[in-house]
Amino acid sequence: MNTVDPGALRDHYVRTMTGTAASASHEIIRANKMYGRALLTLRVLVQNRRKEKTPILVFGSHAQVLSKVSLTDAVQRGRTPCDNVILFTRDGIPRAALGVARNPWDNHPRLLVPHFNTTELLQAAPPGGRRWDYSDGIVRLKKGDFVVYQFQFHVGDDDTICKDWEALNALECFALPWAPWDNATPSSFIALSLPTLRGPPLIEFPDTPGRLLCAPFDHAAVNHYFADFLENSEDAFLRSHIGPDSVVVLNTIKNTTLSMADRLLDRVIEKGNMDLLLERLRACGRDDLVEKLLQ
Repeated sequence: MNTVDPGALRDHYVRTMTGTAASASHEIIRANKMYGRALLTLRVLVQNRRKEKTPILVFGSHAQVLSKVSLTDAVQRGRTPCDNVILFTRDGIPRAALGVARNPWDNHPRLLVPHFNTTELLQAAPPGGRRWDYSDGIVRLKKGDFVVYQFQFHVGDDDTICKDWEALNALECFALPWAPWDNATPSSFIALSLPTLRGPPLIEFPDTPGRLLCAPFDHAAVNHYFADFLENSEDAFLRSHIGPDSVVVLNTIKNTTLSMADRLLDRVIEKGNMDLLLERLRACGRDDLVEKLLQ
């Protein structure tokens, strides 16, 4: 994901889906379970508030989340070939550090930089020639600068962990590496010195030591935020967090979506392409939908 502009994003998806052979796309969808509810989206604000005036580099694509000890196995149930997972043992206890999810078509990290300071960014490269490697989320921050990241992590299996609060409650902390920057050393060189949740880096540079910013998840706050949903209903949650009219809007969207799906299915049947649709659904691993359509 290298843009938040709706038109550019649509064009990107069209190029992606038409640039790969259909059979290969079906295999990618099936192998990586692209239809499952397993992506947790986090929006994170990072600001350089250090006393030193030296700028820093923040390495977005190296961000990680650490699973709770009790849920190390659970967060791995939905693992796919493109997942970025590091398994390690600490104090004799198995742990799992989940890296930023990867797009299985182009292997790019699933991250965006929607804001830099007060500027909303719609394109992949910000104005003003600021130094960064956008595809890897590497951002230079002077003292006082801030950036907003949007990350996606593959957490869960579309079954036991498929809701936002379930994913958040399965994680212990979020970690983001950064390092002071001399305005000259290549970011690829500095990246070698970045620590991870697993431990220190393989190489350490005294002049530009990589560091790890860790933020624990406040599970009490998560449960409080979603309390209306957990204790009452989705409608109650929408009313209390967005407004009373939001329920009507959401129901309208749902009904419109279902109506469009019905019309699309009618067109498929009318054109005599039902068998082809079922074949492609099976190729994508959606046998569950095939069963529903055959009922």
